Amino acid sequence: MNRPVLMRLALGVGVLVMMTLSLTGCGSGVGSAQEEQAKASPLPEAHQDLRPGEYRTEEFKPSASFKVGKGWLTSPPEASDVLELEYGMTTGLAFSNVREVYKPILKPTQTSTPEVMKVPDDLAAWLQHHPYLKTGKPEPITLGGVKGVEFDVVAEAPEEHTSICGTDCVDVFKQRFGHQVGFFEGDKIHIVVLEDVDGDKLTIDYGGLASDFDKVAPEARKVVDSVKWGDS
Repeated sequence: MNRPVLMRLALGVGVLVMMTLSLTGCGSGVGSAQEEQAKASPLPEAHQDLRPGEYRTEEFKPSASFKVGKGWLTSPPEASDVLELEYGMTTGLAFSNVREVYKPILKPTQTSTPEVMKVPDDLAAWLQHHPYLKTGKPEPITLGGVKGVEFDVVAEAPEEHTSICGTDCVDVFKQRFGHQVGFFEGDKIHIVVLEDVDGDKLTIDYGGLASDFDKVAPEARKVVDSVKWGDS
């Protein structure tokens, strides 16, 4: 996640199709799924409070919808591989479509430069074995019909550590369009890793300052549990 937080669906249904679904009593099929997706609002492009309700991605891929309660704010811009929401000044939630990661520097010096490598086949295992990330036991999760794992993460940067996100931060994911995902010392993060969402590796992480984690966790959990992919 990025500090200070941490860090188009066009639905068209023809009249004939709608009439057919109505006459055949198929309201619980494709038609109802599309209607439900249509109810979700696009996220505002400006930094602002969000009204409680259901929202959908426009730029982030694969497309998704989710529900938020009180206290959430947008954290623009939304990109094809990063979407962030804020919760107060020190916590938030982020979706990441991971294509590249930063290779850990095992013997860092003040002049070390983080290298980028292709996302590992098993992203969850890579995070679990990262030398500068202390992780909890992975637990299975199914999100929007997609299986994955979730666990807590705490960054522990070594001495002489240098990174793009700062001396007190561990570089994790290299995103496109100048975005970057890193975890800061003093933060507690809970991360969901989904290895195959329409062929992409996705993470959803939430948290921030460890002292504020218990405030955001219950609300973030509601958002995570409400996630639906595409027109599901």
